[in-house]
Amino acid sequence: MNDHRLIPRSVWYGLDGKGYDNIAQELKCEDPKLRTWISVYAVYKYEISNNAHQYYDFINTSKTFRYCSIIFTIPTETIEISDGIDDRHITITELKQFNSEEDIHTYLYKKNIDPALFVPPWRCDYPL
Repeated sequence: MNDHRLIPRSVWYGLDGKGYDNIAQELKCEDPKLRTWISVYAVYKYEISNNAHQYYDFINTSKTFRYCSIIFTIPTETIEISDGIDDRHITITELKQFNSEEDIHTYLYKKNIDPALFVPPWRCDYPL
């Protein structure tokens, strides 16, 4: 992967501006019964209080950081039959927290994930 690839500026500005609170991309999954996504959340946009159930657990866990990234799987059947999906339906395989865009890019590079493929969540059928 080219180490000069970045999250597209328009997507990053949407995340770091007022457009949306996360960006995502679907990843290849070896198991045909599962789908896998990675998402980067702008944690600082959430007003986290003592109400533990106000946001996803991974947002509450990451509240001392500016951003967090999750990689998770969800059964394809769950997506097809459920009319409401939340973090109880997913299996988080990795949760990472960051304080800068540079740290996010370093992590993506190490994981061999192409940052140029990130989009707003509705453009990749993001289930959460």
